[in-house]
Amino acid sequence: GETPQLRSVRFRTLGCYPLTGAIESTADTLEAVIAEMLVSTSSERQGRMIDHAPGASMEQKKLEGYF
Repeated sequence: GETPQLRSVRFRTLGCYPLTGAIESTADTLEAVIAEMLVSTSSERQGRMIDHAPGASMEQKKLEGYF
């Protein structure tokens, strides 16, 4: 099994929890979050679990007229 770990993380938005993975972050102010985003090389949406399921990605759902 997994061992619980205490880490400093944030989510893209509060509405994303628990549908997306957390992003490791030490940012504790809005300004610090923005600064992290400006230098980040990965997408804020990289942790969206729905995009990892075959045929269930948000892009696929858009193509199928789901939205």
